[in-house]
Amino acid sequence: QLCYVCGQSGATIMCHEEDCDRWFHLPCAKEGGCVTHYIPRYRYLLPTDSHPWRSIQHFSCLCPSLCPSSYCHQHRPEQDVQVTPEPGTQCLICMELVDDRKTFRTMVCPACKRAWFHRDCIQGQAMRTGILCLQCPLCRDMKEFLSQMFILGIRVPFR
Repeated sequence: QLCYVCGQSGATIMCHEEDCDRWFHLPCAKEGGCVTHYIPRYRYLLPTDSHPWRSIQHFSCLCPSLCPSSYCHQHRPEQDVQVTPEPGTQCLICMELVDDRKTFRTMVCPACKRAWFHRDCIQGQAMRTGILCLQCPLCRDMKEFLSQMFILGIRVPFR
């Protein structure tokens, strides 16, 4: 199959959307604005209101239609949060300016709606902290934040 991002053959990932015929390579996915869900089918410790890490659930049960799947730029999931950053808003991780609206590169915390960050920055944070410690850099929400990061294609290792 031909990769719709780079145009070369050998693409092995197909958009999960029915009737979409876009194929892409995993390395081309980010460049093309594609989203791959890294949601394994094993148990995760997910926070509850009373005990931060005592509840064991299957994360795939929280989003059964998303496991496992990849989406092209046209069909990828978008954040439902209806906010825009104020002019001059900085990424809370790298302190560089974020885009003036939600984009593939710019994300916002779904819980507090005030913490803005770059996709690459939160991906790096996720890889360093892992699932047991990843939280919003501002409000420290874990449950809603982590769930939204999985849906938006942020890979969070279990460590």
